[in-house]
Amino acid sequence: MNDVFDVEDVDLGQPEDSLDEAAHRLWRKAIAFGTWDPAKIDLEQDKRDYECLDPAMRAYLESFCGAFYHAEENVARLFCPWIMAISSTWQQAYLSTQLVEEFKHTDFFSRYFKEVFGLSAPKRRLENPVHDSLLERSRKLLASLEGPEEERAACIVEAFTHYQGIIEGVQANAGYHIFVHVFGKHGLFPGLSQGFRNIQRDEGRHVGFGMRVLRHYAERDPALGARIREVYQAYLPLIRARYGQPIEVDGVRYDPPAEERGLERLMEMYERRMRDIFGSHWEVTLQ
Repeated sequence: MNDVFDVEDVDLGQPEDSLDEAAHRLWRKAIAFGTWDPAKIDLEQDKRDYECLDPAMRAYLESFCGAFYHAEENVARLFCPWIMAISSTWQQAYLSTQLVEEFKHTDFFSRYFKEVFGLSAPKRRLENPVHDSLLERSRKLLASLEGPEEERAACIVEAFTHYQGIIEGVQANAGYHIFVHVFGKHGLFPGLSQGFRNIQRDEGRHVGFGMRVLRHYAERDPALGARIREVYQAYLPLIRARYGQPIEVDGVRYDPPAEERGLERLMEMYERRMRDIFGSHWEVTLQ
């Protein structure tokens, strides 16, 4: 049931497709398959599983899900400039489905916190400085709409690297693997497993299109390819700190579960994204 997480579901499409062709195909795919309803996922077993967790694992699960909840809600409210910055109709059409899906993911976590954790909003979450700088990125991308084409292209590259390339492509994908190895493979939290499975399928389209956009710009202009590498490299220390965080609750410190292996999973996804953009021959200094 959970093995879908062990094979990454990123839709890169066909190399010979143009960006418009890729966007139209993903638009059709989102219309056909992106219609799952967060309200229809059964959470009754999740409630029982949560009650049986020890305090350390409760704190970890709440913080883990709190980070996802914050990320989904934050990007849903900031994503419009990504759509506006792209001039093609079908690329805008596809990105509009991503906006809807981000709100749908927010809806799922909102329901999960209320019905399973008994909370109206997260009390704690794993910290993510990469995501916390997204507001500035959104404002910069919006401002570029009034500037020259060269400036807008650079801002598009930076924005797609930041969100689709790093936050979704590296951090979220590592998170799906972590959930499976900490909880899912033990048969726990089937409702959360289903939610993550659906979210991962949606985000496989998001990341796949993001990789196509970044590859397009990297091949078109070596300076933009260099800028993609610079953004990845600049965020690398913060990416590496995404998981492995201790959690403190009422003065008691809990270390993350051993099965998390956060740094290992993050770096695997980091390298995979670099190969998606630049091919098998790439070099990066891992700091």
